[in-house]
Amino acid sequence: MNNKKFLISGIILSISVAIAIFWFFAKTRSPHIANTFVVGTCGGYAPWVSMNEKGEHEGFDIDVSRALAKQMDKNLEIKDLGSMTPLFLALEQGSVDVIIWGLSITQARLDKVVMVRYQGDKIKSYPLLFWEKIPEKIKSISDMDNMVVCVEPASSQEAVLRKYPNIEMKLTDQVDSALLNIKYGKATAAFVESAIANKFKRIYPEIVTMNVPLSVEDQVLGVGIAIKKNNKDLAAKVEKAVSALIKNGIIAQSEKKWDIL
Repeated sequence: MNNKKFLISGIILSISVAIAIFWFFAKTRSPHIANTFVVGTCGGYAPWVSMNEKGEHEGFDIDVSRALAKQMDKNLEIKDLGSMTPLFLALEQGSVDVIIWGLSITQARLDKVVMVRYQGDKIKSYPLLFWEKIPEKIKSISDMDNMVVCVEPASSQEAVLRKYPNIEMKLTDQVDSALLNIKYGKATAAFVESAIANKFKRIYPEIVTMNVPLSVEDQVLGVGIAIKKNNKDLAAKVEKAVSALIKNGIIAQSEKKWDIL
């Protein structure tokens, strides 16, 4: 009987020690770790996010992320996850706090995550990019049956293209890859968002565009920061910080710096 009491007492003591250790480390962990704002993004998406010659992230969204972290008195950590699908998986799993990556605010995304608008107006069309000329028989996207169109996977442009089952989609994670495909005839066109199209048209005069009107459900309500739906406290803090950045003209300054129009 005494042995049994000893065993029970030992178990209780072990549990108490474990709880004490847990609370000790929880309270004394590094302030940098405790106060970090983890932003998920991807390079290769200039002018929103790209890598400079030093291997550092730069771009409009990087400036916004830094300003946002400063406004919220947080330490910024950038996690580059390569493409759209890993970004949303990381958000769902909690390994990033937010996604800041030129994400269009669509109804489909609003059904899954909170999106705090920080840039852009309502968009009623997306551009198709062609190299040098638009084939004569193409007057609208409906004329592109059996043609190959490059598009970023999991993007709002991909969602639109899926409504045209006779178009062959070629999924390309990077816009540069899409441009190479249309330049060398491996695809007829690339389907991108407007700011990206404007940027590449200035760099490559060979690019011509054709706008694709969007249905009401596909129209974009600006560019937003994605936050997990149940993280209401963070969403409120981000929204408050974004409002301050807009009011103080910091977002507008970054738009001008990176030519985001």
